Amino acid sequence: MNLTKEKHMNRSIRILASLLVFSLTAFLSAQMTVSGTVTDATTGAALSGANVVVDGTNNGAAANASGAFTISNVPNGATLTASMIGYTDASKAAARTVNFSLSASTIKMSGLEVLASRADEKTPVAYTNVTKADLEARLGSQDIPMALNTTPSVYATQQGGGAGDARINVRGFNQRNVAVMINGVPQNDMENGWVYWSNWDGVGDASQSIQ
Repeated sequence: MNLTKEKHMNRSIRILASLLVFSLTAFLSAQMTVSGTVTDATTGAALSGANVVVDGTNNGAAANASGAFTISNVPNGATLTASMIGYTDASKAAARTVNFSLSASTIKMSGLEVLASRADEKTPVAYTNVTKADLEARLGSQDIPMALNTTPSVYATQQGGGAGDARINVRGFNQRNVAVMINGVPQNDMENGWVYWSNWDGVGDASQSIQ
């Protein structure tokens, strides 16, 4: 009697072990490892850093410098989606090898206006600062030197009557002996030292201040 029970128990254990092995095999066969590449559809260049994920999960990988990726434990029938900034997403059914070619996307933007200001430069000598508001009040259609005519020790004149013919004297020195700089860059002619104001018609409108 005990021998019969033992035979039945051993048979039950073998059947249970077989079912576990079968279930594990079925589970493993239902998943795969997916490898592939992500490239630019136009140039064929590798898209390093592109993301490839299994839809509906957090399982995914980033393409390496060669555009290659590998994702493990991908269920059969899953869908993979590749994405990267500046490109249109692409999706494909999971397989052992999946290669993506992403097309560049165009982003339409409205006009972009860039505004900037700078801190007043600290000069270790006596100087007069002419602000943008002062320039707008004084300049009009004149050359920049004429807007400085009310500044102490500055004398400016129109020489020929045309645009760009102004001349400026600072403390008795004419402009050939006065360094004129825009954002620290000298504007005097390298040969004769003159400043041709006709080349700088728009500077007055763009200037924040003149020292």
